[in-house]
Amino acid sequence: MEVDARIAREFGVGADPTDAQFRLLVESVTDYAIYLLDTEGGVASWNAGAERIKGYRAAEILGRHFSVFYPPAERAAGRPQQMLDVAAREGRVSAPGWRVRKDGSRFWADVVITALRGDAGELAGFAKVTRDMTSARLAAERVRQSEERLIAFTEHSPAAMYLKDIAGTYRFANRQFLNRHGLRPEQVLGRRDPDIFPGSLAAHFAASDCEVMERRTALELEQAIGTAEGERVHMVVKFPVFDAAGAVVGIGGVSSDITQRKATEQALLEQRTLLSESQSLAGVGSWEWEPATGRLAWSEEMYRIYGVSRAEFQPSFEAYLARVRPEDRQMSATVAARALAQGRAFVHEERIVRPDGSERHVRTHGDIVRDAQGRALKLVAACLDVTEQRNAEAALRAAAEQLQSLTRRLVQVEEAERRRIAGELHDRVGQNLSALNINLDIALGALGEEAPPQARARLADALALVEATLQTLENVMADLRPPLLEEYGLGAALGWYVQEFVRRTGVDIEFEDLAREQNRKLARGPAVALFRIAQEALTNVAKHAGAEHVWLRLEADDEHMCLTVRDNGRGFEPGSPTRPGRLGMTTMKERAIAAGGSVVLESASDKGTTLTARVPF
Repeated sequence: MEVDARIAREFGVGADPTDAQFRLLVESVTDYAIYLLDTEGGVASWNAGAERIKGYRAAEILGRHFSVFYPPAERAAGRPQQMLDVAAREGRVSAPGWRVRKDGSRFWADVVITALRGDAGELAGFAKVTRDMTSARLAAERVRQSEERLIAFTEHSPAAMYLKDIAGTYRFANRQFLNRHGLRPEQVLGRRDPDIFPGSLAAHFAASDCEVMERRTALELEQAIGTAEGERVHMVVKFPVFDAAGAVVGIGGVSSDITQRKATEQALLEQRTLLSESQSLAGVGSWEWEPATGRLAWSEEMYRIYGVSRAEFQPSFEAYLARVRPEDRQMSATVAARALAQGRAFVHEERIVRPDGSERHVRTHGDIVRDAQGRALKLVAACLDVTEQRNAEAALRAAAEQLQSLTRRLVQVEEAERRRIAGELHDRVGQNLSALNINLDIALGALGEEAPPQARARLADALALVEATLQTLENVMADLRPPLLEEYGLGAALGWYVQEFVRRTGVDIEFEDLAREQNRKLARGPAVALFRIAQEALTNVAKHAGAEHVWLRLEADDEHMCLTVRDNGRGFEPGSPTRPGRLGMTTMKERAIAAGGSVVLESASDKGTTLTARVPF
């Protein structure tokens, strides 16, 4: 600033400060405080700019020492006098710093003090020019802080950052960039890519730089770059830098090391592929549903189960429900809502309809995923197409029903055949044997005592043989069609059979008939069923149980007749596939079911066996 010097040259050292021409010149300047000091530092003149900047009117400041404009600490340190001394010695001094206004507020001033001398060189005073630079200083401070923040940001960023000019010369590179490539600032700044990197890599960088400048927009690309740590994969974002006129003046770059992320993505891809293949092999699909956002994600196998393609079908809860058979739709929605409301896992089966009209049975196992506060975030589930299983089960049930029906028919046929055979034996064989017995007895009496002893002996032997055959035939007929069962009821028939069983096997049996009054009320079919069940049960005891004692009880209530057969034999595990009497047990069950009743078997190793059969009246 040469304003004060020009004033001195224009008006001379001895110019009168009150001179109109001088006052016109000085007072016309409002951006500067321009005033004169005497040799001691007292204010000798004051312009409008000084009044605006420092807040004093001329009458308030003229004659006062200019040190009043300095902060107290600088006044105490003698800073104002030092300024005058330097100006007197060197002719001029420039010293920016904080100054104080009349109201005590501070401002940043750019100050120039010039010594004024007379013709003989003697010191005549000082010219002082002050400019308020507070706004400029604050702006510069903001720029400095912004630059510091930017530098701190770039230096502490995990990404490598750099800036090139239009010629490709590096003007900035942060610490991460330097460390990543094992370089020092002087090896990068002021240099171009061919000076720093191998030829192929430098050419690759240059090609992408040209693309950014031509397109005038950001470019994102992955690059495999050799670094101090070996080859790493980087995600590089390059962008053009524009000047105020919109011209490209440089290229900025941000590079992030994504090697670990790429490895993780690859591992995740491999796991997803393995999961997808496993689901395909197992026929299991999976899905997850976020009720808050409505997002429903399906695995590949889900599309196969539903018979749709990923390109044609967009999974959503509504689209899923639309595929559920109408009769099952309400229950499916209720199951999902209840799982979310109660926060519990669920298992649900439903029927879905594919686009081709075919129907599939799907079993779903679902569970709730929660956040740290225990709130339900989403439903996750695994789905299995169980159509073939259901078809197989239906076929198995049908086969079992057919087998059961066949067994019942065989039991009925067996009983009918027993009655037929018993009738045939009674009506034909029994009557013939009886007639033969009578004839033999008559023939033996007709021979008299004079008959040869040998002939009489043969007739007597034949007669005894016929009688024994008749007795055997009666036993067989009684076994096939117990006469006591129809004449006296189930209790009497069982009593007779128990005596015969004890006689044949030697097994001790304790029989209790607690249903004497109800025996005759039981219809023939249920009575025959219980009698045959008792026969089969005692046969199993004799063959397999190794029992010493058997308890047989017959009792009744208002609706059922109940038969209980209990032994103290070796017993068996009911679930064992090799348990004895399996076929007989099936026959007993079928007899009871055919009569409208049931059979329950209880047994354990070395603890005997108990059979309970119930049939209705």
